[in-house]
Amino acid sequence: MIKCPKQDCTWVAEAADPNERFKVNCPLCQHEFCSLCNQQYHYRTTCQQLPQITQRWFFWCQTERERYLRQRAEQDTTYQVQLNEYNQKHKENDNRNRELRRRYDELLHDERYKAENCRLCPSCQRVVERIDGCDTMVCGQDAHGGNVQSGCGHRFNWAQAKAYQASATKQPKQTILDLPRPENAIVHHNGVTCDQCKNEVNGIRFDCVHCPSLTFCEKCEQQATLQHSQENQFLGQQQHVFKLIMTPEEEAFQF
Repeated sequence: MIKCPKQDCTWVAEAADPNERFKVNCPLCQHEFCSLCNQQYHYRTTCQQLPQITQRWFFWCQTERERYLRQRAEQDTTYQVQLNEYNQKHKENDNRNRELRRRYDELLHDERYKAENCRLCPSCQRVVERIDGCDTMVCGQDAHGGNVQSGCGHRFNWAQAKAYQASATKQPKQTILDLPRPENAIVHHNGVTCDQCKNEVNGIRFDCVHCPSLTFCEKCEQQATLQHSQENQFLGQQQHVFKLIMTPEEEAFQF
């Protein structure tokens, strides 16, 4: 079964394959969500990877973008233009970062709660919480019927199920340790085009995980992602998260 996660929405439907991840558009409230994790739908990444990607994007926007641009500008004067642009957009970036901070705080709280109170369904790997009662569980509803939620219907024993492991636990002042060093050669992503400048992506690649296909290069990222977040706000959407891809080898792990 799949149930709309909006609190006041009553829409429920039966899924052909309860283990398949796909975008759900609720016909009652028009809310869009992931069929497996109930979060904002995400392309090219699993539900388990999403918290880490969100955390990484948060670090980048809060501190690492400016640090990286300053280091690059010392080695390559063409990056000074981006650094100046970043400084000129200080207010807009602060507004975006405040929203990101709220989202990140909610993510950490949610991850801590699930790690303390939830386990994984052995069949579909959905996060399951036991409110009370015996160890007999049914993914997606109470073991003895009622309280229908999204789930695959698999019966399992709570004590034997794998505990949920929080994937985002770091504090917001931590840095991204694997950012490319400015003295190293720029990485080329052959065959990947930036949707802003239409050139082949060099350096860090930024993929929006909430859009079917949207990629920016590191020279366009600051302005392009800021504009994208403003578009999200205008449409009443949650701010989109971008995945940082440092090397072409990381592309093989996209879903």
